[in-house]
Amino acid sequence: MKEKCVYSDGRYTLGKQDDCCYLVANGERYGLTCHPYEPCLYITDESGAMTAVHNAFDPSSVLHAFACGELVTSITGREYDALDFCRMVEYAAGRYNVQIDEAERVFGDTPKKKHPTPEKEQKAPEKEQKAPLAHRPVPRPEAGYIIEEDPFLDLIEEYPDCVIDFCLVANEELGRGRNAHWFALLWAVRRLFVEDDDEAIWRFDVAKADGRPIDAAALFAPIDENGALNYRRAFLRPPYPVAYTDADFDRVNAALFPQGTDDLEVYEWTTDWSDYFDEGHEWWGTLCLTVYDRALDRFAVILASATD
Repeated sequence: MKEKCVYSDGRYTLGKQDDCCYLVANGERYGLTCHPYEPCLYITDESGAMTAVHNAFDPSSVLHAFACGELVTSITGREYDALDFCRMVEYAAGRYNVQIDEAERVFGDTPKKKHPTPEKEQKAPEKEQKAPLAHRPVPRPEAGYIIEEDPFLDLIEEYPDCVIDFCLVANEELGRGRNAHWFALLWAVRRLFVEDDDEAIWRFDVAKADGRPIDAAALFAPIDENGALNYRRAFLRPPYPVAYTDADFDRVNAALFPQGTDDLEVYEWTTDWSDYFDEGHEWWGTLCLTVYDRALDRFAVILASATD
């Protein structure tokens, strides 16, 4: 068995085995092939399910370039190093048929954040700029993923001083496990961080987010005055005092998880992949959680970052 590793960083391994290109992403192995007559990258998972990325790459040529220390350029003009290629493939896998520009959405910079003129900056009130995203108009990504109507979404509007941003994501072909949580986070971020006119409110690169499972009971843990920010503390103790109580916290979560909390799967994510979290890094803290509710077959994405 002849095997050559072109790139490895602990999360990804990109290489060739018996002249067959492959990528291992977070323990998931994908075969990489191409169409002989058109620039179409095929990504095949271990179950045999195949994704076609049109106008993409010949994986053998790409791996050869990376092995020589070179970059490759997609038809859109984006330059790739090995890490970028791994991120794109992981994102595209399982999506059946996509164009390369769709697969490149994983990088989070299309659309790019527009830099406002000084006049706009002066006209935008500071209070409005820091308002919770849950109370702003936001865009709608691909139909079927974001849940726009739900009793919880009506209820949370009764808490205008809540600094937590919530997003409900349907489990439409997202699957199970860590990758499904990652996709739910990606859809939520695109829902919350990009406005209707395609202007990004916050820069982000979800491909850099790293998540770990935590016990579901920890989601509702009491406030630890000497510990890190948790969900309850984010709700009850924002930088400015609010009159919310534990009863309010319980009421909100009864609406968020109406079938109870026995079937929850929770992932906690790092917060170094978007400037949304910069203010919270100053002192108050940051929160990034994805919660899969098996009873409802949907995800609740919970984000928080604030300062005084």
